[in-house]
Amino acid sequence: MFKRTKVTDGTATGQGPDAENWDGKEVGFRKKSKVPGVMITQYIEKLPEGKSHPDFTRKPIALTIQEGKFAFFKAIVTGDPKPTVVWSRNNGDVSDPARYQSKYDPNSNEHTFEMPHVKPDQADTYKCFAKNEYGQAMVTVVLNVIEVGFKMTKAPQQQAEVANCNFKKVLKRRSKVVPKAEEPEKKEGEIDPKFWELLMSADKKDYERICAEFGVTDFRWMLKKLNEMKREREEEQAEFVKNLSDLKPIHINADGTASFELEFDLLDPSSSIYLYKDGEMIPYTKELGDKMKHCLRKVGRKYIFSMRDLMPEDAGFYQLDVEDVNMFSTDFKMVDFLVKIQEVKAMEREDAVFECVISAPLSKLMWFGKNMPLEQGDKYDIEVSEDKLIHRLVVKDCMVVDKGIYAACAGIKSCNAWLVVEADKGAPKGKKTARKTTRAGGSGTDLQKVAQEQQQILDKEREERKEKIKAAREAAAEAAAAEEPEKTADSGAGKDKGAAVKVERIDKTSVAATTTVAGDSGSGHSAGKASGGAKQDGSHADAGGGHSAGKASGGARKDGSIADAGGGHSAGKASGGAKQDGSHADAGGGHSAGKASGGAKQDGSPADAGGGHSAGKASGGAKQDGSHADAGGGHSAGKASGGAKQDGSHADAGGGHSAGKASGGAKQDGSHADAGGGHSAGKASGGAKQDGSHADAGGGHSAGKASGGAKQDGSHADAGGGHSAGKASGGAKQDGSHADAGGHSAGKASGGAKQDGSHADAGGHSAEEASGGSRQDGSLADAGGGHSAGKASGGAKQDGSLADAGGGHSAEEASGGARQDEPLADAGGEPGITSGLSDIHAIRGQPAELTVKMNTDCDGAWFKDGEPLKSGGGISITKDANIHKLTIHSCRDTDSGLLRFVSGDLSTEGRITVGDVPEFDEDDLHKFSKPVIVRVGQNAAFKMPFQPQESLTVSWFKDGTELKDGGGVKIVREPNHSRLLLRDCLRSDSGEIKIQLKNPFGAVEATSQLIVLDRPGPPEGPVETVETTSSVIEIKWNPPKDDGGSAVTNYIIERQERGHSLWTKLGDVSAEKTSFRDRNVTHGKKYSYRIYAENPQGLSDSLETADSIMAGIMILSGPPGKPKVVSTSKTCINLTWTPPEDDKGVPIIGYQVEKRKKDTNQWLALNAINEPIEDVNYAVKDVTEGAEYEFRVSAINESGAGDASPPSAMACAKNPNMRPCFKDPEDFLVVRAGNSVRVKISYEAEPPPHITWLKDDEPIAPWINVINTEGMSQLVIPSSKRSDSAIYTIKAKNSVGEAFFDVEVRVTDEPKCPGPVELEQTVYGKVAVSWVPSPDQELDDRLYYVVSQHDSNTRMWKTVADRLFANTYTAHNILPGIEYHFRVYAKNDMGLSDPSQSPTWGANSNRVPISSNGVSSMEISFERPPSILVPLKVHTPPKGYQLYMTCAVRGCPTPNVSWYLNNTCINSDKNYYITNSCGVCSMYILRVRENDGGEYRVVAVNSLGKAECSTKLTVRD
Repeated sequence: MFKRTKVTDGTATGQGPDAENWDGKEVGFRKKSKVPGVMITQYIEKLPEGKSHPDFTRKPIALTIQEGKFAFFKAIVTGDPKPTVVWSRNNGDVSDPARYQSKYDPNSNEHTFEMPHVKPDQADTYKCFAKNEYGQAMVTVVLNVIEVGFKMTKAPQQQAEVANCNFKKVLKRRSKVVPKAEEPEKKEGEIDPKFWELLMSADKKDYERICAEFGVTDFRWMLKKLNEMKREREEEQAEFVKNLSDLKPIHINADGTASFELEFDLLDPSSSIYLYKDGEMIPYTKELGDKMKHCLRKVGRKYIFSMRDLMPEDAGFYQLDVEDVNMFSTDFKMVDFLVKIQEVKAMEREDAVFECVISAPLSKLMWFGKNMPLEQGDKYDIEVSEDKLIHRLVVKDCMVVDKGIYAACAGIKSCNAWLVVEADKGAPKGKKTARKTTRAGGSGTDLQKVAQEQQQILDKEREERKEKIKAAREAAAEAAAAEEPEKTADSGAGKDKGAAVKVERIDKTSVAATTTVAGDSGSGHSAGKASGGAKQDGSHADAGGGHSAGKASGGARKDGSIADAGGGHSAGKASGGAKQDGSHADAGGGHSAGKASGGAKQDGSPADAGGGHSAGKASGGAKQDGSHADAGGGHSAGKASGGAKQDGSHADAGGGHSAGKASGGAKQDGSHADAGGGHSAGKASGGAKQDGSHADAGGGHSAGKASGGAKQDGSHADAGGGHSAGKASGGAKQDGSHADAGGHSAGKASGGAKQDGSHADAGGHSAEEASGGSRQDGSLADAGGGHSAGKASGGAKQDGSLADAGGGHSAEEASGGARQDEPLADAGGEPGITSGLSDIHAIRGQPAELTVKMNTDCDGAWFKDGEPLKSGGGISITKDANIHKLTIHSCRDTDSGLLRFVSGDLSTEGRITVGDVPEFDEDDLHKFSKPVIVRVGQNAAFKMPFQPQESLTVSWFKDGTELKDGGGVKIVREPNHSRLLLRDCLRSDSGEIKIQLKNPFGAVEATSQLIVLDRPGPPEGPVETVETTSSVIEIKWNPPKDDGGSAVTNYIIERQERGHSLWTKLGDVSAEKTSFRDRNVTHGKKYSYRIYAENPQGLSDSLETADSIMAGIMILSGPPGKPKVVSTSKTCINLTWTPPEDDKGVPIIGYQVEKRKKDTNQWLALNAINEPIEDVNYAVKDVTEGAEYEFRVSAINESGAGDASPPSAMACAKNPNMRPCFKDPEDFLVVRAGNSVRVKISYEAEPPPHITWLKDDEPIAPWINVINTEGMSQLVIPSSKRSDSAIYTIKAKNSVGEAFFDVEVRVTDEPKCPGPVELEQTVYGKVAVSWVPSPDQELDDRLYYVVSQHDSNTRMWKTVADRLFANTYTAHNILPGIEYHFRVYAKNDMGLSDPSQSPTWGANSNRVPISSNGVSSMEISFERPPSILVPLKVHTPPKGYQLYMTCAVRGCPTPNVSWYLNNTCINSDKNYYITNSCGVCSMYILRVRENDGGEYRVVAVNSLGKAECSTKLTVRD
């Protein structure tokens, strides 16, 4: 049955509407909106007809806006009844009407939320609620406010958010570089992590600068470590990117923005890219570069990060990460101007200088002049000092136009000043003054001094960093040297450690209160142990100072001489030795939490203890006569108690450090047993003695414990201080000599056995075991304290004396050895808990057991939630020696609570929580286990319900790999179920899908399968040829590796014949059969095949045969005949050959030609086999002039190319020798006078001939140009004259022969008209027409005349005579009564002249004139000479433009108009289009050239006179 989930509004307080209007607890049903991002809650399951819940048709849009601007959101909602709209914000209220205004426009149905003059604190996530009685709709929108300037309240606000536990805003993704505010306190000399990040992203040339900046001087060490780090970083980067290159550090651009660049390819396009500044993630945008401060743009492979609106707080350390791996780091520094540029007043032609000093070295500043960037060049010099602090701009050769504002920019800092250029009044007018050698300007201050002071500051900072690093190195070297254990001092030799052994930080000092010989052991260095040997004569066996939590004590001597222990440094310990004569046994002062105590004396003289420095401790020794034994003051809230003396006098105990506890041990006679101060919550107690003498225990450090061992004779048994939760106890000796055990950090040492019973110490270190050796006389073989989880036990003695074991540190065990004379083996010290309780989770219905382990056998009690527990009711309480157990047989909910175990003053507690392992419903589990089947490109969804639980972790896995939300994976976690959505599934996404529910009690898993269906993969190759005959080809293949999730149904086979492009389907076969027989083949032909696999999803990609398969065996043709060279030239070699004599019965398709260059062994094919040459000749054009080649030919049939022919003879690619010959020359050329003459003659000759030109068999004039090119010679006369008319002869001569050719060139012009025409009738019906010859007749032998006739009947002009070389013509068929007119033209190669008119001949020519009866009449004449009505205008067209040039001319008869360019007539030049229409003369140039410029002149001429006008044409570029 389908169940609908009921939800409640989860809006937190302060985020939703006001409580008085909105209760926020309506029970409803979740609905889906058509607008993404809208959450709808419907209050009732079924809505009444015509009613609807609220919804958004237009939701608010996220906004990023600058501070102080007008911000607003708009929304449109629907619903019936009409919803009420309320706005709110996540962090804060919107009730202030001055800052927030809600408006509604009923016309557009828009709800507007306005924020005038928006402030940075208004940046938040806002919510818009629309509600009616049937439901509620809610949408969120983000407002980002860009701050203007630095806000001092920003940091306190963030701190306040942390203080108010607003972790949602504080918890951000962090870089591996910790922000400055969160950086831990650096150790002295520690290198900044930014140093390594900068080096890994920098060029090698910048290594020295970065090392100097951070104070690193050991370059060898730096390079070694850098290479190691680079290898690790490159391995990490290779998981996300490839081809990382072109890293450009951050720099400031000319537009005021800062940017850095790098190039790489993302292996996964969905990988996230993060930007950090000083370890803090910074938001950026990819689209809104003009709206947000930070922008990351991608251009191809290049990623460009840029910042706009730079401010001083933008300086910092920037990093770019892909996922969690750093790709690039760069440091953005801001510099300031110590000395700014000043105004400069310069004279004209003087140099001006602007100078400034900056606070940090910078290789280049950006200089601007009048808002334009300036660069080094002829006009400007940009100078930088060696220390890169002083920068200068020199404006050379100042002119008045250079006046303006000049600026220097260093990042966001800039300064500017005026340059004032004054004119040189003394300079002569109209002349340019000489350039001055002086400079004007400068800052007016001692720039060098300012720069030196700044450099000293920078050098001092750099040296301080170097000193810190050097000190840290030396300290590390000393610590490393101190880690090696020191050798035990030989008997009788102290190796001059003397009375002043230096020890770092001694922790504690024991009080030696015995008169017997003491053999003390030195403290362990950081993990080692040094012990002093015992001497038979009681002389001192010194132990070197133990560094770093070590111990050093002075030895005891029989003669009472001094046994000194050097001052313990750095938490070390130093104690004075005991002397028999009571002389002074000094203990050096314990420094830095160290301890020093004075030794005990028999005569009661004072045993002084040096003062404990810096939380150290000093205690006075005990005296037998009861005199005062002083102890230095105890520091830091410690507790100190004085020891008891035999006579009852006061025995003081040094102060306990850091909440430690120190108590005196119990003695049989009631005297006080002193305990050294316990450090850091440690405990120290004195051991018990049978005779009541003093048994001291050193102070326990850091929750450690130290106890003194018991002795039969009452002599002192000291236990060294237990470090780091450790325990150390001293062993017992029969003769009362001192047995010390000192437990240190992590080494192992065991004492050897001695025949004389002298001291053999062993110190067990670091989980090692140390045991005392056995002695022949039964004396004690001591075992030193086992540290950090080790075990130390005392050896057995033959006489049954006590064998003590040193204290076990850090949850160790220390037990006493067995004695033959006493039933009990003591483990010295008070009871303690070695293994306590901790919090556990128990499964409901399953047993649970809690165990407490003590170091001694003692009783204890159990409590639950303050109530005592006893066995019974499902609980068992047992005790086995020192182990206490509480067992719950079947856990229930009521068993949850706080359990506490108490033994005396000791206690430990732990909480038990009872619960269940998560579980799935059987039906849901069965449903989930069914595989999900989808097609490629579809989404796959999985859903698994479960019971809501606290502390439940839900994880999804695919093939064992955990899936994370992001990219194509969407994971939704609801209280009662979880959903997994895999978008756009691929075939490779198929596999096992698993969900895991995990809580503190256990985990449960459910498994399903994802099957992504796709078309199958291509069949597996290669294609095998099973059989090939002249009629059958059989092929075979293998099934595809991937069937696409569904079985292959069949295979489809296609075939292509070689030489064809068409693929033909042959058929298909069933999936069980992976072979095919092609029976439709032709013998000798080759075929290619391709096979497709098909399943219900479609066809696979094809599997194609690698090579064509031939039907039958291969039959190749024999070799053709040897190729012959037909002809050669420098560009082509022509070949021919004969077909092969034996074609083997297979038709020849064509031929393949190969060439080989002389002195080479490689044959190159000139055509492919599939492009055969069908003829038996071929022109080889792929040749190099002058090179020699040989050729061979192969015949091609269906089987391929056969054997090659023998090679041809060597042929050189050059033209053959030949006598010069001219190709299609013209023998006559007419040119208008004034135009250029160009005579072009093409020729062929080999070798190239020598060309000579002659004019009328004489050498040509020097102004005539001859241009010779390959295969052509050209004669050019720039501006021809009539005298240039002649016969020009070209002569070509080479070694083979010579050739001549004549060209007649005639330079002429349009002929002038003939003279007056006369008519005379000699015979009836005939009229003789005669005229005066044209003036050009003598100059032009090709001039002739044309006669036209006009009669009154036809009224048309017709040519009656042409090509007349005489000056007379006889007209026939002249009839009476008809008027005749004649015109005579002169004509040459240039054209016709103007006509000469004859008088009228005909009916009225002989009429007698009529008298006017005495009335005189005037005859009117319209003839007039030419005149210019509209002259030419000046033109200046650009090159390549068109041009019209016009003028107007009048005259009668109509004048002849000529155009001249630079006195050369251009009427016949085709580059100019010239027209004359009714006296309007026009000249048109389509595209103006440079040589079209010059003087243009128009000349109008008629029989009455001449007129002209001119203009100039200037062509602009």
